[in-house]
Amino acid sequence: MVKKTMVIAVLLIAWLVMPSARLLAVSEKTVVLGNVVGSGVTTLARGLLQGRVHSFKDAVKCLGYGMASGYGFYQAKKQVAAGRTFSGILLANLSASVIDNVTSGEGPLSYLGFTLPLVRLEVATPFAKRPRALVSFTVSPRDAISLALAISKADRASLRGGMLSFEADEPLAENVRGWAHGIFPTVVAGKPESVFRHEMVHVVQSLQLMAASPEPFLKSYRRDEGKMKLLDFGGVRAQVLGLANDLTLAKLQTYDKYWREAEAYSLVVSQ
Repeated sequence: MVKKTMVIAVLLIAWLVMPSARLLAVSEKTVVLGNVVGSGVTTLARGLLQGRVHSFKDAVKCLGYGMASGYGFYQAKKQVAAGRTFSGILLANLSASVIDNVTSGEGPLSYLGFTLPLVRLEVATPFAKRPRALVSFTVSPRDAISLALAISKADRASLRGGMLSFEADEPLAENVRGWAHGIFPTVVAGKPESVFRHEMVHVVQSLQLMAASPEPFLKSYRRDEGKMKLLDFGGVRAQVLGLANDLTLAKLQTYDKYWREAEAYSLVVSQ
């Protein structure tokens, strides 16, 4: 068990600290490969950590669905970068749901989730076996902190493309036109639409990191006995990878080599 945990930890750390090329040097093939391979590896790691990989078949399932979801995240980023905000967010949430499901021992479409400002709602589909509830919800301290930070550094809030978004009169620093705390984008007043699209790519990236994070504090989707509830609290999401990224790469890497910025820049300028 110790060896397995160490191997997984090395894989996750390697994925987190993987250096990015400079903004202008990132190709579309690099972005696709990073999403597909990155999500495949982290999905397998999450499945192992959560005790859902007992055979080669289980490993292939996690790796395969993780890679497919990684491609879904890539397409979601392409959509928001092109201005199709809500459809991109729907696709990102679907991709996150598939990873949640397969790393919890469920079928890929057993539950469909959507992340709101303070909770993530998950609805049982007809593919779910003995669901604990028709609708379950989870909470995340990271999302609560991100919302508080977004509010504290903005002057106005609105719904934009179906997302809670913020606008600020003053930038955080010189030449900063926008920023995102978790799933909450902020744009400086008067800046072009491309800035919002750039920040929305960061929102999808945040959902991707959420899906990749092992979650030891979540309940099982299945009930052991009794009847299915209408609504149930599913537990707390630690979002370990998102927090690790917030506390390490976001502070240690320069802007033009930070993987999130390189990817968002490449996707938006290609539209």
